[in-house]
Amino acid sequence: MLVCLAKDSFVRIFEDIGYIVNKITRQDRIYDINGKIFLQQLTRKPKSTDKISAKMPSFSYSMKNRKTAPLTALNVSPDAQGTTEFLGRYFRNDPHLFAFQFELTSRCNEQCRHCYLPGARNFHDLETDLVISILDQLRDMGTLKVTFSGGECLLHPDFIPILRHARENDLSISILSNITLLTDKMISAIKDANIDFLQASVYSMNPEEHDYITRLPGSHAKTIAGLERLIAADVPVMISCPTMRKTYSSYKAVLDWAYSHGIKGYTDYIMMARTDGTTDNLENRLTISETEELLRDIIGYDIQYRTILDAGIAPSPLNPDEHVCGAGIDMMCVAANGEFYPCSGFQGWPLGNAHSQGVADVWENSEALRELRAVKWRDFPKCMECGAKPYCSMCMVRNLNETGSIFEVSKHFCDVAFINKRLVEEYRKEQG
Repeated sequence: MLVCLAKDSFVRIFEDIGYIVNKITRQDRIYDINGKIFLQQLTRKPKSTDKISAKMPSFSYSMKNRKTAPLTALNVSPDAQGTTEFLGRYFRNDPHLFAFQFELTSRCNEQCRHCYLPGARNFHDLETDLVISILDQLRDMGTLKVTFSGGECLLHPDFIPILRHARENDLSISILSNITLLTDKMISAIKDANIDFLQASVYSMNPEEHDYITRLPGSHAKTIAGLERLIAADVPVMISCPTMRKTYSSYKAVLDWAYSHGIKGYTDYIMMARTDGTTDNLENRLTISETEELLRDIIGYDIQYRTILDAGIAPSPLNPDEHVCGAGIDMMCVAANGEFYPCSGFQGWPLGNAHSQGVADVWENSEALRELRAVKWRDFPKCMECGAKPYCSMCMVRNLNETGSIFEVSKHFCDVAFINKRLVEEYRKEQG
């Protein structure tokens, strides 16, 4: 019998565990050392089961992690927790570069009013040879996920060759784009790359409102047309609908459009200051009263959000010795100028530069990364004691960009968390 790894499944090996995920079903599994050895044998090309079984170990007392009975393949990790929690804990004890984001270019044909990237900055395209080199380094490091963004990533002159190289390296690919520049050739390349998803923002189904945000006349028509073309080509897409003061009552029509086309859509009322510390974009952020009005509406309307609520948000105590997030723990980013950052919004915390350093060198030796990895929940005593923590996603990047310090939490986000908590509790009381 011949077996091979399905095109929509991906395998990665991390020291003593094996990981497999299917990008369509989103189902994933973690296996112990025996399953790891089995997964290592799976390739895109068919292989006989006899060859695979020959690689499987037989019992020996000299083996690492030996048992008192013969070892069997495909043993699930004994922890009953989900894979996300398992990997989160695993990587926090032993950081692995699981996900990586490329800002392929800082150029963008839209000038969105809420964008966290400064408008007045030098514009760069990340050199193609450097992108290819980084993709090869990521392959060798066992990275699974890569995201291409910008600026507007479709403006990069070698977007298609870069996309093809990522596919050749068997990486799980995501794209963040406004898709106003989409061509038939790009659609074909995106389809061939078997991407995980392409995400585009739609701010309103009213073209004037959408184009007001992007400051690009005709952008709404082009984005909607691009989504329709991608859907027709069976390319997986999703819609984000960031809500702003001018458009926060418009999200329903956006979600309705998404649902009617069989794709995922979600609204986002969180907005952060720019990466250079300027806050003029926050003029578009919802006020506290507007946020409450929106959240009350979302709870009553958004089926996805109510499903989460009905499943339960149970307060859980924070572990003071846990890391706050995965930035620098299992993810990293490279900007168009070659600077490495913990994540795309964390550009006030440079880690190194791709023009003079390899990815592994930065990941293993950056002093700035060591400093970030030393930050734990115990460094946020107010969060440790906060009753609204299950309704909040405190973010060091938002702290840094808005307050100048990763440790100083913006009062706006605290207020929003308590509003969310109160409204959810009211909803549950009404539901009995």
